[in-house]
Amino acid sequence: MSDAFAAKELPVDPSTFTGDFAWLHGYWAERAGANGMPAWADIRLVDFPASILPWLVVMDVVADDRCFVFRYWGTERTNLQGVDMTGKSVKELKIPGLATAMLHQNERAVAARGPILYLNRFSAPSGRAVQYEALRLPVTEGGERVGKVLALSRYIEGKSPFHPEDDATPQPV
Repeated sequence: MSDAFAAKELPVDPSTFTGDFAWLHGYWAERAGANGMPAWADIRLVDFPASILPWLVVMDVVADDRCFVFRYWGTERTNLQGVDMTGKSVKELKIPGLATAMLHQNERAVAARGPILYLNRFSAPSGRAVQYEALRLPVTEGGERVGKVLALSRYIEGKSPFHPEDDATPQPV
């Protein structure tokens, strides 16, 4: 695996989601309003299962050059990346390519106004080769404006890295 970050967008099919992805998508969908997204006021992190919180991030969509700021950064992300990003911009991520990819994926979630799913890979500062699926869900401020993005990662163990130029679409695990 190279040191570069690589990403591939996958089709979103909630019927294939299992475990924490199924729970989070179901929670999000149950709270969706007429615009197809829940309001932040309807999201309560205290309701989330303990298995989700360490891998979850919540990002504020901000109207300045920071673009997305981490409101919540799960503890396992700190363990993996060696830094707590709470209160920092996505642009401050240090893993080569990660900031650019996360900005793009968040922008896609905001533009789509619905769930998006990516298969990502990178080398962590620890040297660990990391491959994971990232489910991103937009949340409104209570009106039409997307004000937050929830992102949950599901790490894939024992899989060979994909190559973005591959024609075959990986299957969600």
